[in-house]
Amino acid sequence: MKTALIAVLAAALLSLTLLAGGRPFDAADLCAVSFTTGLVAWTIRQYRRPSRSLIVDRPIRLAAPSPRRASRAFGHSLAA
Repeated sequence: MKTALIAVLAAALLSLTLLAGGRPFDAADLCAVSFTTGLVAWTIRQYRRPSRSLIVDRPIRLAAPSPRRASRAFGHSLAA
């Protein structure tokens, strides 16, 4: 929640700065600024969290092969 709030505040400040600079600013620019600041805030949050250990004693479970039953009608359905 804190990341989203930071992204919204940063987008609002950046849009106000662009407006104060005299640049024409429309809804597409606001969407682009909001998306970019949200992406940057999310990326920073991902890198700040504690890293997971990749060496964990997790069992590797492979899917059991299911017996395939050949359909007798399969060859007939492809015939033209």
